[in-house]
Amino acid sequence: MTTIQEIIENLKDLKQNLIAFHGANPVFPHPNKEETLARIEEYIVLIVAAVARGDWPLQLPIHGSDETMIWKLATQRRKCLLLFHLLAKSHALLRTNTTSTKRDIYYEDVALWGNQPVLDSTVTQMTKLLNIPRCCLNIGATSKGLVAGSLNFLDGDGKLIDCQTPTGILIPNDVEKLSQFRSKAFHILVVEKDSTFQKLIDDKIERFIGDCILITGKGYPDVNTRRFLRRLWDELQLPALALVDADPHGISILAVYRFGSQNLEDIEHLSTPQLRYIGLQPSDIEALKIPDEAKLPLTQRDRSLVDTLARRPFITENQLLHDQLLRLRRLDCKVEIQGLTKIHPQFLSRTYLPAKIQSKSWM
Repeated sequence: MTTIQEIIENLKDLKQNLIAFHGANPVFPHPNKEETLARIEEYIVLIVAAVARGDWPLQLPIHGSDETMIWKLATQRRKCLLLFHLLAKSHALLRTNTTSTKRDIYYEDVALWGNQPVLDSTVTQMTKLLNIPRCCLNIGATSKGLVAGSLNFLDGDGKLIDCQTPTGILIPNDVEKLSQFRSKAFHILVVEKDSTFQKLIDDKIERFIGDCILITGKGYPDVNTRRFLRRLWDELQLPALALVDADPHGISILAVYRFGSQNLEDIEHLSTPQLRYIGLQPSDIEALKIPDEAKLPLTQRDRSLVDTLARRPFITENQLLHDQLLRLRRLDCKVEIQGLTKIHPQFLSRTYLPAKIQSKSWM
């Protein structure tokens, strides 16, 4: 019989092992506002001068490196215009000590941007060019993630935020301005879906695995949710465990939290390499004899994602994760976390998670 004390001791061991294995996350000092303004002005001057001379292709040096960013095609001229516009927008935000979200900037001039992905890619391009995290440019993102459990902190206005609520609270937009994190938790449980997040709260999961902090990005996590998780490790050094579906998208979501996104610059320090994968693992499908009615066949899109993930360095370098992907391909089926209710309505909270932590079945 698994006991809370056994679980807590295992989580304490995990914490020490993670600290010993990973060490402290690197701390990269952010430039102050004056330095950021100077960088933006430098690139505005370079672009204006190049346009005045009629230079094309346009080449701009990436700040602090020997690399350059090049716009070669005539069709890329519009991208240069949008970059110039965004540089000016960020400059104005910094000068007036105001902030704006990407969504706000998009709706200020929908005709200019055309669609949200165009703005998103321009923001990423600008941060790479300036070699500055987006938070330093006063351009934020709207949070969608939730947090609940044994945690409180001060928000950017100095207001105390208590996360012990029956539905969780929205992760603040200004994650960098949060301070004085306090918690009695022994670990963080990162949950893929909102429905599972709410069920764990309703089931009072802390009774079965000890005090914890629950986080969900409601599927693929937004920047603020990822940054919030990373800050929790940096501030509290609590081990984090990922609970995702046993399918290619679940493993992909785990990878975004742990290794970073293919679409975002690493400079934002959004990954949490200390995150460990506790379930639902493809190997559990056979081990738990999950009923056939809980299984779904892999689609062609699923199989393509498995093949893509299996080729990525962070997977090929992690034999355990690679084996789970190959097992998923061999089984040719997937199971959502909710599928565990086919065994018992409270199987996830009362049996699965306690047993996985007690047996240290994370990877």
